[in-house]
Amino acid sequence: MGGNIETATKRTWQELQEAKETERDSRIPAEWKLKKEDLPPEGTVDLRPFAGSCGMLSGAELAITGDQYDATSLAAAIAEGKFTAVEVVTAFCKRAAIGHQLCNMLTEIMFADAIERAKELDKIFKSTGNVVGPLHGVPMTFKECFHFKGYDSTNGYMSRVFQPADRTSPLPEIMQAAGAVVISKTNVPQTMLVAESHNNIFGRTRNPVNSRLTCGGSSGGEGASQAFRCSALGVGTDVGGSVRIPAACNGIYAYKPSFGVIPMIGYSYSGWTGSNTGIPAVTGPLGHSVRDLSLFTRIVRDAKPWLFDPAVIPNIFELNTAAPARKPVVGVIHASGLTPHPPVRRALRESVSKLAAAGFEIRDFKPPDFIGIREISEQLFTLDGLSYPKQEFARSGEPVVPSVMKIGFWDIPPKTQEEAWQWNTKKLQVQKLMLDEWQRVGCDVVLAPAGPHTAVLPGDWTSDIYTVAWNVTDYPAIVVPFTHVDPALDPVDSEFKPNHEADRKNQAMYDPELFKGAPVALQIVGPRLGDKQLLRDAELLDSVLNGTI
Repeated sequence: MGGNIETATKRTWQELQEAKETERDSRIPAEWKLKKEDLPPEGTVDLRPFAGSCGMLSGAELAITGDQYDATSLAAAIAEGKFTAVEVVTAFCKRAAIGHQLCNMLTEIMFADAIERAKELDKIFKSTGNVVGPLHGVPMTFKECFHFKGYDSTNGYMSRVFQPADRTSPLPEIMQAAGAVVISKTNVPQTMLVAESHNNIFGRTRNPVNSRLTCGGSSGGEGASQAFRCSALGVGTDVGGSVRIPAACNGIYAYKPSFGVIPMIGYSYSGWTGSNTGIPAVTGPLGHSVRDLSLFTRIVRDAKPWLFDPAVIPNIFELNTAAPARKPVVGVIHASGLTPHPPVRRALRESVSKLAAAGFEIRDFKPPDFIGIREISEQLFTLDGLSYPKQEFARSGEPVVPSVMKIGFWDIPPKTQEEAWQWNTKKLQVQKLMLDEWQRVGCDVVLAPAGPHTAVLPGDWTSDIYTVAWNVTDYPAIVVPFTHVDPALDPVDSEFKPNHEADRKNQAMYDPELFKGAPVALQIVGPRLGDKQLLRDAELLDSVLNGTI
């Protein structure tokens, strides 16, 4: 979009990388830059406390950006006049600058524009006494794949640098119309098909909770941003787990809607725009509470996105389709395909115990084999043999980063049209099997692992079976943080007997000391297009699991 492609491609990829890094660094004010001697000692695991100890943020700024506020309560505080938009946006920009210098999660930094917009919002509030919308002055970050006028939309492709967009994508425009202030975009992996966030333009993003482990992907920069509280609310995309895996890795909340709930039109594609794999990508929020996920969704739906995006379905939220207050029947998936690591198994046991004690009915749920579903998804994701990214890499001469090779898609051959139909037929069969199991169990929601493990070493999250299953079947899913890895409670399972070689390899990755403190998340799934009810049910379940009421 816009710009001169030739200008970018005449330089080597290394020259482009250096120029892009210089541009990004120039967008951080000098007074917000950390001195090398002030950085945390090498080997520091949890980087989040540094926001308070580095001395850059005042007490008021630490309070504004701290965990006492989610986006919902922060918006209320601004509307009440407790904080100005400038105070809030400046505080989050400063915290984001700190987090970025430690974890490398930001791509297109917009601090200067954000503060100017905050000033405009304060003038409106002062003159009218009213907020412009439900997110007035609330800082947000967006995944790299959304367009913002005047900023690049590289999606991690070196061939796209220095080609600023000539318009902003519709979804961020909805948020901005509601008063949100976008302060930056966040990092992604090469190809967007990796549960990591590493590319040659911006480098690799670190996990702020356990810096030795992956931040996940493909919305990993957003996951890390939310964990460090660089913004109050973030937005990513998900085609195989790309908002849920980063949420699980970084200990935050995320929501993958059913297809047709949130608009995707006008975002920056990472593959062929006309391709139809049969597994559509969706947009979803990442944040600090289930109610923030609901707030985001209500704002989007109130904008009537079906009037500009033909893929969005009207009335599924607008009609009164959600049941009154209820205790949903909870189906539970303990394992499918890969045996989860000990802390994930403990989280499921403890969560089921809590829910049962609170009076929820619990039933076992036996889904179609998740490894079989994953085989279908990897074939559909590679219908073109990844010809699009290969073309883009050839244009710039940039190399493939290791995590792209490690996930295993790179060498899968393209499919003929007849083969594509066969794989989509298998997908339809799996969708029917999942629906039949849902009816057999008679549950309202399903509680499941968010992955076969917690965050692992960078590049090692190569199996998305616990998340991609819900993309293939198009069921909405919400990830909630629940506990952390504790070596005393989660020792290596000495009696473990693998079901197959992949099961053995998965279990062999577990190291209680290395993973100590890593977040352990749960996934709450609802029936297809039952998103409105799922958000209600998830808020209730979260209140029991995490004691929010």
